[in-house]
Amino acid sequence: MLRTASLVSAVVVVAVSLLGMTAAAQDGATHLDKAEMDTTAAAGIATMLEAARTITDQVLRHIDVEDGHVGVSVVSRTAVSPGERQSGIAHVKLDEIYYVVDGEGTMVTGGEFVDTQLRDSALLGPMLTGTIEGGQTRKMRVGDIAIIPEGMAHGWREIPTETITYLIFRNDPERVMEIK
Repeated sequence: MLRTASLVSAVVVVAVSLLGMTAAAQDGATHLDKAEMDTTAAAGIATMLEAARTITDQVLRHIDVEDGHVGVSVVSRTAVSPGERQSGIAHVKLDEIYYVVDGEGTMVTGGEFVDTQLRDSALLGPMLTGTIEGGQTRKMRVGDIAIIPEGMAHGWREIPTETITYLIFRNDPERVMEIK
């Protein structure tokens, strides 16, 4: 009985060790700390303002996972006054989740595109652009989340703050995003 217990204990120790080595060999999870996100956001805003651009999309990570790529970026946009026409985009092959970390705005999602154009983004693959008619508008503030399925038109109708900054988590099953 003692010998059987010792054998079982030895097998358990070896199995746990092998499981630990397997996890270590896969490098575990990808971890991004708040300081990296803050630094990336600040650099993106500075670049955007210096270059007189209205948007910056700074990739924190795009990684390969078993079923495709996933990524997270820090996006900042400058103020947008409400207008008569709402421009937007729709990603052909990506799902996105927005998480607002600074500022606020009114987002429009859904609806139909008018004057649709297809273009290929070096960062995000194929996307549709155009003017959105209809759709739903929602106020987005710090802590709010929007889940945007692939193919859904979306854009910012108004950004009353100097800038809005949000994290975008992207699901990329067809691997159109580059690894970073």
